[in-house]
Amino acid sequence: MAANTLAPFGFREMRLWTGSAPNYAINGRPIVYNYGANISYGDPVYLTTAGVVNLYAVGGTTIDGIAYGVDYFDPNNILSGRFHPAWLQPSGLNSATVPVVKVQTDPNMVFMAQARGTALTESAVGQNIDIYTGTSGAPTSGSGISTCALDAGNVHATNTLPFRIVGILGITPGFDTQGLNVPNGYVPTNDNQLLAVTMNTQDMTTRTGQA
Repeated sequence: MAANTLAPFGFREMRLWTGSAPNYAINGRPIVYNYGANISYGDPVYLTTAGVVNLYAVGGTTIDGIAYGVDYFDPNNILSGRFHPAWLQPSGLNSATVPVVKVQTDPNMVFMAQARGTALTESAVGQNIDIYTGTSGAPTSGSGISTCALDAGNVHATNTLPFRIVGILGITPGFDTQGLNVPNGYVPTNDNQLLAVTMNTQDMTTRTGQA
């Protein structure tokens, strides 16, 4: 069966699993001033033992949430303001600078994300899934939007996988949500599906603290 257009966009908020009105529980998480990886808008991040967030990469065990921009003053571009949609390893920051990533940490939030690979069936709902290798920290050129995708070939019952599949989305082609234009011709049963997921290993839902 033909594949859907592969155009991942990271993780976009949809609704709360509990059915209540979303409060968009954005928390500020620090990163070190010279952190050497990109964090795109919509990328997953995890909390380190140092109390700062880093980019989540495939194979990690916990996530803190989804990054939606970062606050810091850029001395190289004084007209840019404090908010930046992505952390793109800015140079020249003072070592006393404490950049703060805006992270969606609500463990009940349902996100939409694109899976890369062979189409899944309804039997995948309730299973856990990891991101596709190398897609986090790779922003769309010029926009800072994430290109992170889920790995349709890495769906298991394993409890350390970061996301839980709660649905396969059957969105009408062209439907727009939070600025996302779903590609025309999207077919829910084709490869590269859009999935609804929740955070399976979010910090507040795990019983082991950071050590």
